[in-house]
Amino acid sequence: MKRDTTHASPLNGTGRSSFRALASILRRPSLTWALSLALVGWSVAGVAVLGDVQEHQVARSLAAAAGLTAIPGSGIEIVLTDAASASSSGADPRVALVQDGDVVLLNMMLWYGGAQAVAVNGERITAQTTIVSSGPTLLINGRRTVGPFHVTAIGDPVVLRGSVEARGGVLDSLRQSGLGVHVTTKRAMVVAAGASEQWGHVFPPRDSPTPRAAQMDTP
Repeated sequence: MKRDTTHASPLNGTGRSSFRALASILRRPSLTWALSLALVGWSVAGVAVLGDVQEHQVARSLAAAAGLTAIPGSGIEIVLTDAASASSSGADPRVALVQDGDVVLLNMMLWYGGAQAVAVNGERITAQTTIVSSGPTLLINGRRTVGPFHVTAIGDPVVLRGSVEARGGVLDSLRQSGLGVHVTTKRAMVVAAGASEQWGHVFPPRDSPTPRAAQMDTP
């Protein structure tokens, strides 16, 4: 009995011929070079896209660090007020006032606690910021501001409060000197963008302070 072998092989004569033709085309040097160039092109394009993304992320981080962009998030607000009066009749009256050193030290501790952005009475604090006492006022970024001084910081509220409320820390020291200190946790707030006097030639002075964003407070 003779077995029918018409469909015994998955590749009949026509299929084998097409396969050999395709194989011969793929073995051609010109096509090999074309495929190689295409792969190189795709690789270069991929690297370029990745580089653009990384550059954008770096630029965004630098802009945030320079205070050029507003930063939203949770954080804390610390309100500093002058003492009611000097501790004693011959004491230096400046002891009863919030001084530049108080705000600078507080700012340093907030950064140590991981603050992403800090502002004092709406003035963004950056590496270029100058804070100088002028009687009962403070000059911040060349702008005169009066108390009470609202220090806002974006970051993990628990960590931020721990960095400034540690026993014997910066807030304890301010309280011992008679200054008023009140700390509030903010579930949602925005530290506005700002420009220091060093950027004055790039960013013209603001005519009025940036309105504060709506905030939800947690005592």
